[in-house]
Amino acid sequence: MLKDLFDQYPHYHHLVASAQLVLAMLGMGMVTKARDFVELVLEPKPMITGVLYQVVGIPLLTAAMVFLVKFPPEVVVGFIIIAAMPGGSLSNIYTHLGRGNVALSVALSGVTTLLALVTAPLVMRLLAGDYLPPEITMPVGMVIREIFVFLIIPFGAGMALGRMLKDDTAHWGSKWVVRVSLFFFAILVVGSLGSGRIDFSRFSAQIPVAVLLYCLIIQVVILRGSQYLLGFSSRDAMALGIESSMKNINLAVLIAASLFGLEGKNAEYGAGVLFVLLMYGGVSLGVAAVPALTHLRQARKEGRSR
Repeated sequence: MLKDLFDQYPHYHHLVASAQLVLAMLGMGMVTKARDFVELVLEPKPMITGVLYQVVGIPLLTAAMVFLVKFPPEVVVGFIIIAAMPGGSLSNIYTHLGRGNVALSVALSGVTTLLALVTAPLVMRLLAGDYLPPEITMPVGMVIREIFVFLIIPFGAGMALGRMLKDDTAHWGSKWVVRVSLFFFAILVVGSLGSGRIDFSRFSAQIPVAVLLYCLIIQVVILRGSQYLLGFSSRDAMALGIESSMKNINLAVLIAASLFGLEGKNAEYGAGVLFVLLMYGGVSLGVAAVPALTHLRQARKEGRSR
């Protein structure tokens, strides 16, 4: 019976990815207020810097990496899709747990999500075109539609719903909606692995190591550079580092599912892309936990000293 379920999973891969992303964005929108964006206008430097990190800095770093290191084409496309993605909703949770600047993290997630309507298809088209199978061209319209339908609309609906509810109810509802979204993400991971479409033996240890180093470099360079070179507070620097390294992998998986799927002529290629995306999603959870826990300990120590 379990084998039959796994055999049927590829037919529902896109549906599961879509449901997971809609729920994640709905939950994040429920606890996002319009004032979170307005307050940052008074102190725009961290916000502008964070946007430039994600829209310009990370794509350039990724382009340099795939030029210098010869990866298989599907691995290159996986990295480029990651670079094109806005920040993910989990970055807000990590920033909150580490007592960073949550308003900055939430605002960056919202703004980069809106900008992704333009920047994501542009980055993917410029950087990934040469690595795609000949019969696939980067469907800019499809990428814009996916972002609008599965990010912008549920995020806006979540904000509207949050305004109608009391704060406690909105936070409670958001928590459970996000938990259900994580359940769908677990189905996505287990289904992709159990269906046999992702074969770890296809790739050497170089790929997981490259994913780990890629995530570490993004976070360390941005976090430390923001704090020591640009003079941002530790709260702002932590938010920028986590937000930049914890990408919206849910959207990345959805785009990969739309482009390649786990069936048909490009199934093997799509499985390679998905391997990189899921690997990065798992690695970023662990990498981002380090600054969050470190800053939390420092904040508690400073609180006791007072």
